[in-house]
Amino acid sequence: MSESTRRLRWRLQWRAILLLALVWVLLWGEASLLNILYGLVLGWVVTVVFWLAPIRYYGTLRPWGLLRLLVAQFVDLAVASFQLAVMAFRRRPELRPGVIKVRLRTNSDLFQVAVAELISVVPGTLVVETVRRPRLLYLHVFHLPDARAAHKQREHALVIEERVIRAFGSDHDLRALEHRKAVKS
Repeated sequence: MSESTRRLRWRLQWRAILLLALVWVLLWGEASLLNILYGLVLGWVVTVVFWLAPIRYYGTLRPWGLLRLLVAQFVDLAVASFQLAVMAFRRRPELRPGVIKVRLRTNSDLFQVAVAELISVVPGTLVVETVRRPRLLYLHVFHLPDARAAHKQREHALVIEERVIRAFGSDHDLRALEHRKAVKS
């Protein structure tokens, strides 16, 4: 561990400490001074013992992109839930599950994790592995009857990635996305 990493480990992460202290107080159900102090000390201990490296984020929160992302995610949830319910009530469901590889266009850990989470939240698809270099996601899909369905799932994952970039990406991320889309066409 480098010296700068060691120094980062011991710095006070106030937001995380306060959030953990709040959870502590809510779990005990008593907002006494002693309980709050215990929560703060416990929060500090947790942030030091279970330290995570900081994630650098240089993007911009784009409200219109975020709204589009949320609406599309709810639509994806509803459609996938309906499809699974229909499949579950079939007399003899003929499922052909499969695993597909999706190469992401972005080079950001944060965006890769966000895309993986948004995909995994939707019923019927699960991220089984991620690769950092090159940026890959391996998705287990509950029903892939043919190559066209696999291609459709890959394209959908890339659409989710684009939604995430349009909601949280920097101007540079947006230009890079547009450039990659233009090169692909």
